[in-house]
Amino acid sequence: MLINKQFSSVNTKVSAMKSKTLMDKDYINIMQLSSMEDVLDYLIDNTVYQDVLWDLRGKEVNRNIIENRLFRYRETLIEKLMIYVDDKYKDLFKKFLLLYEIEDLKLIFKAIRGRINPQYIDTYLFSNSKYATIDFPRLLEQNTLTGILNSLKDTIYYRLIEPYYKELDDKFNFYLEMALDKFYYHELMESIHKFPYSIINKYEEIFRNKIDLYNLEWIYRATKYFELSKDEILNFALDNGFKYDINRLQKILRTFDPKNPQKSIKGSQYEFLFSPEYNMDLFMERRINRYIYYQTQKLYRSSILSFGKTISFIELIEFEIKDIFTIIESKRYQMPANEVSKYLIRTIEVK
Repeated sequence: MLINKQFSSVNTKVSAMKSKTLMDKDYINIMQLSSMEDVLDYLIDNTVYQDVLWDLRGKEVNRNIIENRLFRYRETLIEKLMIYVDDKYKDLFKKFLLLYEIEDLKLIFKAIRGRINPQYIDTYLFSNSKYATIDFPRLLEQNTLTGILNSLKDTIYYRLIEPYYKELDDKFNFYLEMALDKFYYHELMESIHKFPYSIINKYEEIFRNKIDLYNLEWIYRATKYFELSKDEILNFALDNGFKYDINRLQKILRTFDPKNPQKSIKGSQYEFLFSPEYNMDLFMERRINRYIYYQTQKLYRSSILSFGKTISFIELIEFEIKDIFTIIESKRYQMPANEVSKYLIRTIEVK
């Protein structure tokens, strides 16, 4: 009974938040606008994102700053929902926030390696959470790789990064991103496993579907573009896939042909990933997101007095932000709305 009351309270809040998300007409309207500045004005005037964008109106901004603000909005929503749940659920929400901490850590390493101007790095940082485990102001004071590593010695990240820091620049950045991504999914899965299966089973299945798809995408890209051994490829695969554990991935990898990737997963629920329709490399990420989006949408609609409604809403907001950013990015190329719609995660008919 107490669990149902808790879910009732948080789900009421979620329903109110969901009612303020973008409608199809909003996507169509911003797809038809001609510039990034016009999209920014529309979001400020007509959407809940005005809360994080209002002070950018009329200023010279770039896409990264807008993206930063949009994801900070999701971060704020997660923190608001944490008020309504007990510690076990708070722990899972904190793992969602961990994503932004990890992305910021990647940015700082790019800055120290000269890939981003350090002068502007603080404008690109995503994490603004009181739950951050890293002292980012202290990291930003460092101007060497060794200095950053020393600042991370008391964190979980040190053991993840230290083995690679002597690698050449390109290899270091690659190993760093792969190790941090694997760590994030491991941490999220560990938190999910703390729940009784009856409470979180549907979301766990969706999450593990996502792991399967990311691993298949990784095998495809690694065999096609990178000079890596099969052991290295498997080492960076994510754990806890739904249909494809490490043993099955190993079998696929033995005969995987990036020129005919469908052959390796023929008859599986993921065969669509390697469909030759459109440009496979260009649309693969969108196919993954779209598959997970519709599963998540189904979970949201089917959940009443359950945690599924809350956790699926958190995921749906991320998809919404990704679609907004895709539309903003399209303004660089002056793409017509019917063309832009092909790249969106959700399906929207543009006449």
